[in-house]
Amino acid sequence: MVRFFKYSAAGNDFIIISEKDLGSFELTKENIVRLCDRRFGIGADGILLHSKPETAEAHAKMTIFNSDGSVAEMCGNGIRCFALYLITDCGLTYDPLKIETGNGLLEASYEKAGDTYKISAMIGKARITDKTKKMNFGGCEFLRTGISTGNPHLVYISENATDIDVEELWKLRELGYETNVELVQNIDLVKNCAKVDVFERGAGRTMACGTGGAAVANTLLAIGKINKNQTFTVKYPGGDIDYTINDKGETIISGIPLKIFTGEFKG
Repeated sequence: MVRFFKYSAAGNDFIIISEKDLGSFELTKENIVRLCDRRFGIGADGILLHSKPETAEAHAKMTIFNSDGSVAEMCGNGIRCFALYLITDCGLTYDPLKIETGNGLLEASYEKAGDTYKISAMIGKARITDKTKKMNFGGCEFLRTGISTGNPHLVYISENATDIDVEELWKLRELGYETNVELVQNIDLVKNCAKVDVFERGAGRTMACGTGGAAVANTLLAIGKINKNQTFTVKYPGGDIDYTINDKGETIISGIPLKIFTGEFKG
């Protein structure tokens, strides 16, 4: 039997497995798809594999598998769930926790929040991959920006796209390769928040996307809508996530992830 842990952050949910618990079970594409299936498996947006880090300064290594079996470089909600797992289920007390990822060595700090923890993770600097441009689609106007926050994203900002579904924008594949896509609406610069829907490569429609919110915040910074050191809240269908971009241009993602349940499956 293989032990697993189920965690969620703003509805973005993950199965966490320690490599030492795998035994002879292999995380093949077929097995990953089966485990993530919401009707015939455990159900999740992806799997986080906990293994021994390769760098001396790291406390743990996190490998991210999307629900279709592909590997993701980075996941903002995943690293927060993973950090809470390291605290809650592995007994690690380092602060910050240093986690080795496909996007390098990243840090997660934590503070007590009731009977759990608020996790803040540094997910590095964003990089503009395609400059902001105006475009029209489905009779609606958009500002569209290509941006990488460890994963590639296309951010579409519109105030009149009420009849456009985010999956329609994802299907455009404007850059010629698959990216995650965010549809941003209802920007409120008084309350510093915006409504965001997301469609992820490798996972499809999800309740939230940690790196996607970072892409949104960095896009709004790039077009002069928000400032550095200002907390901006991304309101996903699954819940709210806070983002701050510091003076160095690094993005910090904050919120309270949840431990859902633990269990075992036959390997």
